Amino acid sequence: MIVLSIFLAVVFLFAGMTYVLYWYDTANGPGLENLRLRCQGRLALCVLQGFLWALIAQSLAVLTFPLGWLPDRKKDEEKGGENNPIIFTLHGLYHNRSAFFLVHRALKRAGFQDVRSWSYASWKTDFFQLSARLAHDLEAVHRLAPDHPILVIGHSLGGLLARHAITMLRPNTVTGCLTLGSPHQGSRLAVFALGKLGRSLAYRSSLIDKIEHDETYLADTGIACLALASPVDNMVLPMEALEPAGSHWQVRWTRPMSHVAMLYHPTMLQEIVLWVKQWGPKKNEASG
Repeated sequence: MIVLSIFLAVVFLFAGMTYVLYWYDTANGPGLENLRLRCQGRLALCVLQGFLWALIAQSLAVLTFPLGWLPDRKKDEEKGGENNPIIFTLHGLYHNRSAFFLVHRALKRAGFQDVRSWSYASWKTDFFQLSARLAHDLEAVHRLAPDHPILVIGHSLGGLLARHAITMLRPNTVTGCLTLGSPHQGSRLAVFALGKLGRSLAYRSSLIDKIEHDETYLADTGIACLALASPVDNMVLPMEALEPAGSHWQVRWTRPMSHVAMLYHPTMLQEIVLWVKQWGPKKNEASG
């Protein structure tokens, strides 16, 4: 009982502190008008929904985290027909492959069997080393299954890694890139991060400048790039940092939910499945 009480207290404290910082940053900048617009004037209700979802999602993330330590069950991917995509999921900073357990379940129930986790260490590593490794792995899969569309779904830092990795790929390697609450322009909260990887995500840092520079050609590739963002994301500050630059990116604002809740919220699971259904067959249709 004592352990449970401490756990709940820590979760409550973390959610509370991040939303205090979120409100301070938003209320003293242009984000306030954006929040008022996206919440139709019901600011308090939106922030409360975000806070409550933070309590639920953070608890779920911690409790399921050990699942990521279990051996990854290797099996022959069930690719099915030609239109069945290969889907990669990338977790965020300090998380592991357990982050996407609900997303994987939703995708497989929708008939998409080839869903693969791409994991990385959050310590003693460099952003560009990780994005280069991801690009190498995506190229390798494409060579083995050139007729299958490849879709990449990343949460938080995972989405930013995917965003940069696709700039290094040969044409037609990846069909779509979907990001969930990714810090596309960094975050002011990066100053509190542990490790150089987390601190490199500072708002408008040199890392962000390089990503934007490297993707200038992507507008002509036809890759479907969609960023899903919550107006009450408590980890990416300011709010506009959730929006990537570049005309090839589409931004869609979701219902009010916390940063981690984007992995678990029922409407997010529906959005992800619909996006995969929309873009999964595109490559084969174009080649046929």
